[in-house]
Amino acid sequence: MADELRPTVRNRRLGMMLRQIRDDRDLTTHQAARMLHRSQASISKLETGQRGIRRPALENMLDRYGVEDEELRETLFRLALDSRKPGWWQSYDGTLSPEAMDLIGLEADAASICFFELILIPGLLQTEAYARALLSQGPFSYDAKLVDRLVAVRMKRQRILTRPDRPPRVHAILDEAALRRQIGGPEVMRSQLRRLLELSELPNVAVQVLPYAAGAYLGLSGAFTLMDIGRHGDLRVVTVDSLTEMSYREKEHQLRSYAEAFDQLRDTALPEADSRALIQELRSDS
Repeated sequence: MADELRPTVRNRRLGMMLRQIRDDRDLTTHQAARMLHRSQASISKLETGQRGIRRPALENMLDRYGVEDEELRETLFRLALDSRKPGWWQSYDGTLSPEAMDLIGLEADAASICFFELILIPGLLQTEAYARALLSQGPFSYDAKLVDRLVAVRMKRQRILTRPDRPPRVHAILDEAALRRQIGGPEVMRSQLRRLLELSELPNVAVQVLPYAAGAYLGLSGAFTLMDIGRHGDLRVVTVDSLTEMSYREKEHQLRSYAEAFDQLRDTALPEADSRALIQELRSDS
């Protein structure tokens, strides 16, 4: 039952936008509930993404709120409709954790994705051989078929990088250690480094390297991913991985801290051209 109540990415965006509209009109949830002839609990569930809404009810809500902006109304209608559509990743329910499916949903709707990684290449930038070598050493190593499915998911996720309709802007900042760590052996790493060089040539992908020479820098405490979700980046989320789980940071002060940290890391890292030169040098030496 708990998983059924998990808010989808689109429901969270829809709820956040409806809450902002209500706040802009200085309405409390109690006042909005009376205006809309709904309970406060239903307003709260809608605004936190725990409940969807059909178009007629949404039209009534926007009319009552006095929302006349046609572009905004259409955006909200589309979100309400799309939130009811299953994503391709939902066919992997039982293979993927709820957190992993949330992550894929976020990536699919992302306007921008900013990675900071210390020791590994981010999943969206991995080759199939690198991903397989990595997953084969993890907690799923006992099940070859499961590893195959997880690798297939990882490769399918990468389609967003080259999709024709608004691919996300991707900015990856990688510690030099991630480029030198021999995941799968020298040949796998040469192919992986070549893949990074190829991706860095895409107009929507930037790759920077934090060289060993940078010494101590902000961020050595752990990797993270910062995503702006929606066409206009109207929902910001940070994901942080640990040994046993993936967690989300969504509070305003947390998001601000991670955004500032990423800006500092970007300024500390090598420029893109110098980063490509270092990746090519490491590939030639491997």
